Amino acid sequence: MQIFATSPPPGAAYTNAVPIIPQHSTLRHVQYPVPPDLDITEKPWALPEQTSIVFVHANVVDPANERVLKDVTVKLKHGLVESVGKTSNESDMGLTVEELQGVVIDAKGFYMCPGLIDCHVHIMAVPGYENIMETINGVRDTAIIRSAWVLKNMLSQGFTTVRDVGGATKPQAEAVEQWLTPGPRLFQGGPVLSQTGGHGDSTDPYGPQVCCGVRGAGLGRLVDGVPDALRAARELMRKGADHIKITTSGGVGSVTDKLEATQLTKEEIIAITTTVKNMGGIITTSHCYTNDGIRHSIEAGVGGIEHGNLLDEPTAALMAEKGIYLTPTLAVHGIIMNPPFEKFLLPSQREKNAMVRDAGLIAVQNAEKAGVTVCYGSDLLGVQHAFQTQEFVVRAKVLPSPTVLKHATTNPAKLLKMVGKIGTIAPGAFADIIFLKANPLEDVTIIDRQNEYLLGVMKEGRVVRSRIEGLDVEVPLW
Repeated sequence: MQIFATSPPPGAAYTNAVPIIPQHSTLRHVQYPVPPDLDITEKPWALPEQTSIVFVHANVVDPANERVLKDVTVKLKHGLVESVGKTSNESDMGLTVEELQGVVIDAKGFYMCPGLIDCHVHIMAVPGYENIMETINGVRDTAIIRSAWVLKNMLSQGFTTVRDVGGATKPQAEAVEQWLTPGPRLFQGGPVLSQTGGHGDSTDPYGPQVCCGVRGAGLGRLVDGVPDALRAARELMRKGADHIKITTSGGVGSVTDKLEATQLTKEEIIAITTTVKNMGGIITTSHCYTNDGIRHSIEAGVGGIEHGNLLDEPTAALMAEKGIYLTPTLAVHGIIMNPPFEKFLLPSQREKNAMVRDAGLIAVQNAEKAGVTVCYGSDLLGVQHAFQTQEFVVRAKVLPSPTVLKHATTNPAKLLKMVGKIGTIAPGAFADIIFLKANPLEDVTIIDRQNEYLLGVMKEGRVVRSRIEGLDVEVPLW
């Protein structure tokens, strides 16, 4: 038995490993004539079963209960957490002969935290463009290909589950699930549904009309009237959408609407929310900044609000009463105004951004005070995806670290109907884990200082990033 040391030397680089190629695959090269036992349904990119790993003397972060489980043994098998229990004082630490012959890591020198969950991403808003309109209206096929970088970058930062709210599709989620495209577990809902002249309308107001408002990277689709809304919602659900996002107020990134505009009629929204419910979707969520828009959305059956920067105390109380989720996206408003992104927005967009930037900090406090379930959201575009963990820093200015950590673990698990499977390190959960040099419950902003504090990332028991001796990278991202 070899128990590996826990801490990398100062300045140690992340492990570079040779990618594992499934040795059982017969499709890399086959000499004619075709063997009679050739499996033509094989997915040759499929990875072998995960290695069983045991961590002893571990410090396990439990966000739900705001505590650290100290000196415990964590056993991982088949990509899941098999057990979590006190490390035995016996010489064999209570491990079986088979476990002792496998990978055993002495984890006393770091903290094991559940993988992070981001509930507001746009993987189709890819790098390579100068401003927001070019990003939104880029070529869709190009966006699909470049989204592989976005997904890998998110996983590299410790996000093991994300919810895309504008553009991603079922085939992309399946590619991630099969590890053809390494990335976070992907919940997707296709394009956001918007009225003509609404936040999701990226068409040129003076140019030729585009059918259904679908153009560019496919982040939005226009619906006008109940039949239109029904058809669009049913088509998205037929294509495998996990949820549907709509827009019920103006937005920063749109150029044809006012921020305070209330969008979509109650009847249009009800058509969508009813369809999502009847066809088995998780939730209908709405882009909305204003209190009027939030109340309008709730009355029509929406279950979640994105942004909510202008949320006041009475509306927050209504959200809590109705069990409505809130996913603020605060950091983006500062990131997008600073070099080199200051020209990313048009002048009219910068003006609207200023209206909601600081207000968001008050809104998230109102939500927490009222008892709203708040989730983590980044809403970044292009190369801004590299700043995905900055949201921890912004929220920590006004909220305690344990509360902010729940936003990215415990609470999203509830929103996504995945309680017990993600956002926790407990028996039966996916082995989605980030390894940290310090306790995020004491200072959640360490998650943003990754060169110093992030020691490794694991999703479904597969290590994708590591500076921990003995914890080798199985699926390199770069």
